[in-house]
Amino acid sequence: MPEKLSIGLLGVGGKLLIENGMLRYSHPYGKSFSVLLRDIDTVTLDGAGMGKVALKLIGRGAVLAEAEMPTPWGTKCQTWILERLSK
Repeated sequence: MPEKLSIGLLGVGGKLLIENGMLRYSHPYGKSFSVLLRDIDTVTLDGAGMGKVALKLIGRGAVLAEAEMPTPWGTKCQTWILERLSK
């Protein structure tokens, strides 16, 4: 069964979905990425200014995917992804 996290009020910040070993991010404005869970080593947050952060998925020393969002949303996403990686 897929696991889903809606970001922001009613999902206006996008959605994270884990299904069939893939982590997918989709945003209402068309930004998206898909990454194999097994390729992700860690998730970091880098300041992007003006109360925003860049959520970065890191694997084997490279940035696999990146999405910019408000700091509270980024923190929530980072925690959610790291909890699923530790399972």
